[in-house]
Amino acid sequence: MFLWAHYTDMVIALLAVPIAMAAGWVVMRPPAPAGTNGSRMWRLLSGLLLGGATLRVVAALLLLPNGWDFAGPRLVFVAPALAVVATVHAVWVRPMPGSPGGEWRAARWLGDYWAATVAVGAVLVASAAQLAGTGAAAVTGVGVLGAAAVGSVWRRTRWSRRSAGRWWRTAAKGALGAAVAATVLAAMSTASRLPASNSMTGGPANIGGGSMVGHRHHGGVSVTTLTGTDTDGVPARRFTLTAQPARIRLDSGQQVEAWTFNGVTPGPQLLVRQGDLVEVTLVNRLPGVGVTLHWHGVDVPNAMDGVAGVTQDAVPPGGRFVYRFRATQVGTYWYHSHEMSSVQVRRGLFGALVVLPANAPEQSGDVDETVLRHTWVDEDGVATLGVTTGVRRRQAPAGQQVRLRLVNTDGNPATFTLTGAPVRVVAIDGTDVHEPNLLKGVRILVGGGARYDLAFTMPDRPVVLRADGPAIVYSSDGHAGPGHAGPAPALLDPARYGTPAATPFGAAGHVDRRFTLRVDERLGFYDGRPAVRYTFNNRSFPDVPMLMVSPGDLVEVTYVNRSGQHHPMHLHGHHMLVLSRDGRPTSGSPWWVDTLDVGPGETYRVAFLADNPGIWMDHCHNLEHAANGMILHLSYSGITTPFQTGRGTANHPE
Repeated sequence: MFLWAHYTDMVIALLAVPIAMAAGWVVMRPPAPAGTNGSRMWRLLSGLLLGGATLRVVAALLLLPNGWDFAGPRLVFVAPALAVVATVHAVWVRPMPGSPGGEWRAARWLGDYWAATVAVGAVLVASAAQLAGTGAAAVTGVGVLGAAAVGSVWRRTRWSRRSAGRWWRTAAKGALGAAVAATVLAAMSTASRLPASNSMTGGPANIGGGSMVGHRHHGGVSVTTLTGTDTDGVPARRFTLTAQPARIRLDSGQQVEAWTFNGVTPGPQLLVRQGDLVEVTLVNRLPGVGVTLHWHGVDVPNAMDGVAGVTQDAVPPGGRFVYRFRATQVGTYWYHSHEMSSVQVRRGLFGALVVLPANAPEQSGDVDETVLRHTWVDEDGVATLGVTTGVRRRQAPAGQQVRLRLVNTDGNPATFTLTGAPVRVVAIDGTDVHEPNLLKGVRILVGGGARYDLAFTMPDRPVVLRADGPAIVYSSDGHAGPGHAGPAPALLDPARYGTPAATPFGAAGHVDRRFTLRVDERLGFYDGRPAVRYTFNNRSFPDVPMLMVSPGDLVEVTYVNRSGQHHPMHLHGHHMLVLSRDGRPTSGSPWWVDTLDVGPGETYRVAFLADNPGIWMDHCHNLEHAANGMILHLSYSGITTPFQTGRGTANHPE
């Protein structure tokens, strides 16, 4: 229902713009005698505006079950617009009393003109508010008033009557209108251009109701010094990852010109144990572009987070950078470039990082496989599991324990379905599920950047894992096919799965800072180019206020998704405990995430402990959304960064 109401409202708001502009054009012309073409055209257009405003109010009312956050911003604009249009239609657009032919009045006198203009303006303002935000609505309102004043003078001039009916003068006025529109669009494009360089510590701040803290331009503690307190000594695991171009062959025979780590994609799996000191050397052999390494889901020290322009400069071609961190968190994670990530991840710069328990045996007879789902070319391109586009067959003897680590490297959610064996979901985003239920099969909507671990005992029949296209079949001889896909298992609800357990904080505890982030869908420009922008509280990066915290703060964040798209919100350096979804508290295992997929019309309340000082990205991991400004930052008081982003620098994190 939410998507239907949301996009119905968006489409009607968009269609109302040309209709209202046409109505405004008719109104500004000299008064039309009743029954003429001009009069009939005004009646038609006003009727369309009335119907559209009515449908928009109905759509907004249908959103009330989602909460006032969803319906309110629409009703505030469209309800007055409906009232104005309905009044004008009832009072001014009606049969003239005593008229035997039933002629209709249409802007015959000065009061009629201003009433019609107000109706047109109300519709345009309501459309602008939904399509481009409240700022655009205010500008539209001012523009309508200015145009109405000019039109009022024009209609009463002799020149307007003399030019009526002259096609070339009508064409000239149309060309003038088009030129004005083009000028306005060009000005909007120019105004949206981002600064040539931008510091993360130079923008507005949101203190979330806590004590006043600042983010200084000079002094303080630099992110470069936040390397961790336990990273000295000889590394237990050393890796070298070389970013380089390579031609990758998919199992379908299709060849992809990829950017890879060590010539393969996915990149090499980095397998370490809890407590290991890990050292990874990044070498850049890509032509003409920088690169970094971000450890997705691993709460590394801030200096090792790998975000270009925030925690380091992008590694230039021919350069190298050494990352060191202690692997304290057991679980499934992944790494990827955070320089031009919307491009570089898509082209193959990613791989898996698995942290095993410290006492895990060197050799095991069990199957432990990481499955990375990736879409090549674009979101409508070729879906793969590794390099498999069709069916991959794997051998697993009956009775063997199998653990599948599912990773979605895309921005859109992917559905993984496992059938053929009773299965448990044993971990989400690297954190174990408490007392996971045994399921006959499972279907999981894995958000962009998220990870789910499945565990089952191999039966004496094939087990099939499907992922929106490609599939893996496990069987005792390794030759079985996927067979017929039967009824899909029930969709996993992580908010209700498993059993409750103690957590260091909860929904009823004291909170030091509260933030609410409302996501909207806007049409307009971003950095000079046309874009669909997904905004936080009506703002895009770099104008989104930085969330300011102090060490030890318990922080609560509410995500309200008023757009029609999924937004996998990824907070670097911390894990969030999901407290509620759509106002209903979670009731299963404690649900810890670093990447939370917030679906259309959903509201999530999460909390985390501010225990990892630094400046951290909190952004949508649909990286195309992030590249269009869906980025904000979490900053600890007194932390600064010497790095900058922007077209005038070498750093472009998204």
